[in-house]
Amino acid sequence: MAKQALSRRDAAALLVAGLAFGSPARGFDVNRSAAATRLSEPPYTPPVNIAAVNDLYRRMTAPIRVNGQGPFPFVVDTGSNQTVIAAELAAQLGLPPGDPAPLNGVAGVQMAPTTRAGLDVGPRRHRDATLSILAQADIGGCGLLGLEDLDGQEVTLDFRGQALRIEPGRRAVNDIGAIAVKAHRRNGQLTLVDADLAGLHVTAFLDSGAQNTIGNMALRAMALNRNPTHPWYKTPIVSATGQTIQAEMADLPRLRVGNLNMPNWPVAFADLHTFRMWNLVDRPAILLGVDVLSRFETVCLDFARDEVRFRLPGAA
Repeated sequence: MAKQALSRRDAAALLVAGLAFGSPARGFDVNRSAAATRLSEPPYTPPVNIAAVNDLYRRMTAPIRVNGQGPFPFVVDTGSNQTVIAAELAAQLGLPPGDPAPLNGVAGVQMAPTTRAGLDVGPRRHRDATLSILAQADIGGCGLLGLEDLDGQEVTLDFRGQALRIEPGRRAVNDIGAIAVKAHRRNGQLTLVDADLAGLHVTAFLDSGAQNTIGNMALRAMALNRNPTHPWYKTPIVSATGQTIQAEMADLPRLRVGNLNMPNWPVAFADLHTFRMWNLVDRPAILLGVDVLSRFETVCLDFARDEVRFRLPGAA
């Protein structure tokens, strides 16, 4: 197996290449009436392996203007409260580095320089936003857009159209064919309130800034008890801050989220700083990355209505 450290977005890509997702036919069981098939266009086919997920992830960015310049492609990171700009882009735009401030990553806290700039995010303008500065190689692009710039808006991950949309929240939603799951806020993140793993309640977060799904150690202990002979694989996870934490890979049992029963898939388990920040060390918790989210045609995180809407492939 690969020995080099991979980024949080690439961790496990080599290790789980042989544990590819099954065909779309094994995707999900849904406890609702059968959805009509779209006849006018070919159905959405989810990525079949981690390499395909990685390619799709790189396309899912939002156009962000910085001090009126751009737009620049930023990854929308619903697992982070802080917006980050690449050091190279900050230098290109003439943004002076300011005092360092704590930046929370999956592996711990690190001091990072900051700068201030105006951001145009969807229809909203933030005139004086504070941005942490990290190397472009660490964050994998021009920047990461955190939750503080998404309050009251809708973020739609359109995997079918390979696009990401940020729009104002709506009072009324008529999204025919989508399955709505209520959520509540925990440190700004939308937490899915109706989820369980093999009948045991689990706290689930949607992390659009992670290519891979990561469970906490309480969830690992449960998976190990249920499958003591299942093979495990070690892999390092590298935070965007450059810090490294060790993880183990295994297939997770079926997870239910609202009306959706998700199949087994490979998951990394690690004692993330993120779980400690949220006081979720002793209770089973999981961050759902793009590898799972891309099973759906679209996923809409509605920060105005505190809900998440999933659209299955072929839903009308």
